[in-house]
Amino acid sequence: MFKKAQPKPAFSYPIARPYRSPSGDRRRRPIPDNIKRLYIPLTVLEATDRIMRRFGREKRECYVWWGGSFTWDGEGQVLTALCPEMHSEYGRIHLQTHNLTVMHSHLREIDQILLAELHTHPPGAGGQNDVDAAYPAATYRGFISIVVPDFASPIFHDLRNVYVYEYLGSGGWQQLKRAEIEDRFVIEESFFSVKV
Repeated sequence: MFKKAQPKPAFSYPIARPYRSPSGDRRRRPIPDNIKRLYIPLTVLEATDRIMRRFGREKRECYVWWGGSFTWDGEGQVLTALCPEMHSEYGRIHLQTHNLTVMHSHLREIDQILLAELHTHPPGAGGQNDVDAAYPAATYRGFISIVVPDFASPIFHDLRNVYVYEYLGSGGWQQLKRAEIEDRFVIEESFFSVKV
């Protein structure tokens, strides 16, 4: 009896870079006094959406960092999304010092710094709560914290439709309005097919 041929698994593009490049010392650039803009590749936004919705299907909160670097003229370039694979619950995620140390170590290895932290909230939970505000992953002026409602459902694509907060220092936060988000967060496509 002949066995039916099994289809070959679909090719999956590698998620790791093909080789390590020397450090560019991006982590040594100073944090600007006034952060003008953050540039975010659509691929990072899409990867963040994908992991947030996966956690949402599991009915638990998701936590993500956007790593990158600052330019010399006060702008930030998001390059990478990092997600700790750890236990979380429907309305709670608790990161301990060890978890944050591992995340920062990974950023050091890839010569990046933390530009923004993001996490989801379950349906009906709204934006930043007292615990979120009291325990940011970074405390420099201009640091960004983003709360994505409804476990990123149906899709996390437009920053104007989530809760975006800027750290003011001394424990204070300011929620950014839609127009401010549109002006300060530049989403950039990563690929174009151009008819010539």
